[in-house]
Amino acid sequence: MDSKLFSFIAASFTSLWWTNLPSIVITLLLFMCACLTIRKNQHLGYFLLGIIWMASVGHWQYSLQLSSEQTSQPVQIIGEVNSLVITEKNIRFNIKVTHIADQHLLFTKIFHLSWREPAWQVQQGQRVKLWVKVKPPHGLANEAGFNYQQWLFSEGINATGYVKSDDDNTLLANVNSIRQTLLNRMLGFDLPQRSWLAAVTFGYRGLLQQEDWHLVQKTGVAHLIAISGLHLALVASVSYVLIAWAGGGLISRFYSLHHINLHNVAMLLTLFTTLAYSALAGFGLPTLRAWLMLFLFSVLFLWNKHLGARRLILLGLTGFVFLFPLSIFGLSFWLSFSAVTIICFIFWRWPVKQANFSLTAIFSGMVKVQLCLTVLMLPLVAWQFSYVSTVSPLVNLIAVPVVTMVLVPICLVAVICLAFSPDWAFELFSYADLILSYGLTFLNFALKIKASFFNIPTFPAAVWFFVFLFVLGCCLPSFWLNKKYLFLLLVPLASHLLSPKINTWQLDVLDVGHGLAVLISKNNHAIIYDVGASYPSGFNMADSVLLPILQARGFSKVDVVFISHKDNDHAGSLPQLLKGIEVSQVITNQDKCQQDFAISWQGLSIEALWPDNALKHNDNNGSCVIKVSDQYHSILLPGDINKSIEKQLVGLYPKQLKSDILVAAHHGSNTSSSAEFIQTVGAKYVIFSQGFMNRWRFPRQEVVDRYQTYNPILFSTSHSGQVSFQIEYNSTTPVILKTFRQDIYPYWYANSTHH
Repeated sequence: MDSKLFSFIAASFTSLWWTNLPSIVITLLLFMCACLTIRKNQHLGYFLLGIIWMASVGHWQYSLQLSSEQTSQPVQIIGEVNSLVITEKNIRFNIKVTHIADQHLLFTKIFHLSWREPAWQVQQGQRVKLWVKVKPPHGLANEAGFNYQQWLFSEGINATGYVKSDDDNTLLANVNSIRQTLLNRMLGFDLPQRSWLAAVTFGYRGLLQQEDWHLVQKTGVAHLIAISGLHLALVASVSYVLIAWAGGGLISRFYSLHHINLHNVAMLLTLFTTLAYSALAGFGLPTLRAWLMLFLFSVLFLWNKHLGARRLILLGLTGFVFLFPLSIFGLSFWLSFSAVTIICFIFWRWPVKQANFSLTAIFSGMVKVQLCLTVLMLPLVAWQFSYVSTVSPLVNLIAVPVVTMVLVPICLVAVICLAFSPDWAFELFSYADLILSYGLTFLNFALKIKASFFNIPTFPAAVWFFVFLFVLGCCLPSFWLNKKYLFLLLVPLASHLLSPKINTWQLDVLDVGHGLAVLISKNNHAIIYDVGASYPSGFNMADSVLLPILQARGFSKVDVVFISHKDNDHAGSLPQLLKGIEVSQVITNQDKCQQDFAISWQGLSIEALWPDNALKHNDNNGSCVIKVSDQYHSILLPGDINKSIEKQLVGLYPKQLKSDILVAAHHGSNTSSSAEFIQTVGAKYVIFSQGFMNRWRFPRQEVVDRYQTYNPILFSTSHSGQVSFQIEYNSTTPVILKTFRQDIYPYWYANSTHH
């Protein structure tokens, strides 16, 4: 049985490496093969079923995508607000759509919407009619940073967009969910740490700021502010004990009830109480995963079946892949099940002996579990987040029991009191608020300790896999393997750490939506040309794109930042960049970056061709135009200049403009990219840096047509994501070209809108 389940799970997980979905015809052929082989070769049959299941799920998700008519113009929708919402302006929420343009949907779709100035206070549970402008799920595609598009896919979100201001937007039913109502009451209390209370109690993390996330991630306690297995296990334990205690008292008083199996009743009722708690957490996937495991355990208990930890994990995985298949494309799935598997391994390797049961044994057991969990999870965390927290074991050793045994119970009782006694609820939440205040002080103290965490460069997944095998091998009993050869597993890591300097330089045109950010690097040094936009919501391209890639590449500082001009889409994220990393020099078109400016950097020549005087021109035409070159290859970065400036440059620098790689001026606007300029530059590669389905329709078709007349290879960041060129220094060797969506991360679930 275990091997069959493993075959199904392994086949399902292969979908993580598919670059394309098997066609419907191939899926049907595989289904026929599975039917023919499952009796004779069950393992192959179950393996084929796993592939068929994930292929079917993928095709189902594709079938839910909107038509081009629905994304090309505003549409009217009817649906139910599915997210907790607490602010009154600039809100974001999910809506379960039942009607599009008066057409009833057979299957609901989930839209992720923003609304700048809502006509009423939006709340979870409301039924609404809205005019919206939506587009297929899409996210920035860079080698580092949060993969928003993959997250949207894993959450089953079918479209993103915004609500248009319209008199026809209507609140059809003003019915708040119980979860929203309770959250509103709690937020009505004047408590300093209410943002953390909302996260711990209701799983609502929308009030947490960027610095809050930095604090919990770098100290290793981010898992404690998500309602997950630890919280559910506590609720289950308390519920079982209380039900058994109350039921025992009742049964002992009435002889006619003595035949009732109190354990079975308590187990069944515990399932319902934990399900209610999951509802309080909004049925988040971590909570549902934990509840599914509890359900399996309860069913086995009621049937008097004893299964080992291995089969229980396999059954849980199979159930979750079957019920929530999209979740395997989200990181939380892997973190949760890795942690559960490692804990099972720890108890197998170092079993708890009843003879040693004491407070000392409990404490030593907690220390052992926490240390082993941290060490064995380290390769996965380091691979995904590019940092290692050295204080995490100590912090978790204190934080886990305090949060699960003290803070969460107080918050749960306080939530119950919200329904009938707000005064009691306020008192309890005040105690919880005090505990959180001390806890945050402790976390900030831990973070200030020297070397509390350190960033590490990004290594390939295979390197971290060998590191994990090394750590696992160290934990296994000595009689299982000869540990003196384990160090060989660290050779791939050492080869990456000790890799010599390579004689290449690299250009990365990053995907920053509508805007521009270019990274030029050589010999562990970096230059940036423009930094992308920053928005009123706080979202900015420095925190989301530039700083993650600099950290992943192991850069501790940036030598020069060039700002072409002061428009938000080019310069908006500069304050956040300067806050996040050391920058030796910032050069703008208002100071040095003007004609006749030239420097040599890492052997490369960097010269400014424009402006003659930025004050004589508007923002776009005053853009700093620079050329970066070695003896054989060159890059031209023209900012947002228009055709009139291009004409002047052609007259001034008919030879110097010649470049291999050109970032198209003004994102592909028809006000730029004149035929004469295109011909003079003669670029082999041209990149348009623009947003997906942007309102200006950049790059304009007439601009694309003009470029195609001269046969360069064209790229757009909205379609290809990050575009990277690796160039051999002072060599005629052809450049090596990679794009994120086609070469670096070409998987179907992260690029579904581009198939």
